Amino acid sequence: MQSLINFSTKLSLGAVIAASVVTSFSAIAAAETPRLPGSYVGAGISLQSFATNPSVIGANLAGRYKFEGVPLSARSSVIFGNGGASVVPTVSYDLPVGDRTNVYLGAGGSFKVGGESSLTGDRNSFAIQPGVEVSLNRRVLLYSNAVIPFNGQNNGSAGASVQAGVGVQF
Repeated sequence: MQSLINFSTKLSLGAVIAASVVTSFSAIAAAETPRLPGSYVGAGISLQSFATNPSVIGANLAGRYKFEGVPLSARSSVIFGNGGASVVPTVSYDLPVGDRTNVYLGAGGSFKVGGESSLTGDRNSFAIQPGVEVSLNRRVLLYSNAVIPFNGQNNGSAGASVQAGVGVQF
């Protein structure tokens, strides 16, 4: 009988320890549950439109400020490459397409700030910015977008660029 009580006590103690471990891991997992992308800053690569010059590669810095309670965001990108840089501020409409993914469409401007040309063209213009962003966890996300300027090149050719990067959410 004594051995049955010892076994029962050990089994109960083991169950309590197992339940504690499972509860602890559940709490950690809940704290890291991905969420819809929020405000962030990030950095990545940029490519000039494949239709114009597929060999031009640059870099980008990106940021998003998410307005609470409405599907709108203020975004800005600085795109470096092709001997110059562009600043691209936009306001976007954000559409959640999952528990941690947004697609968006932004409208704003593409402003050349240095050099003869940039990945988005050689003059200032109106631009649209379609994109997607995916939260990996509560702090890190991946983003990708295109900047499509209208009449951004003096010679009339397209000056669109594609960006991708990693962001830190806040």
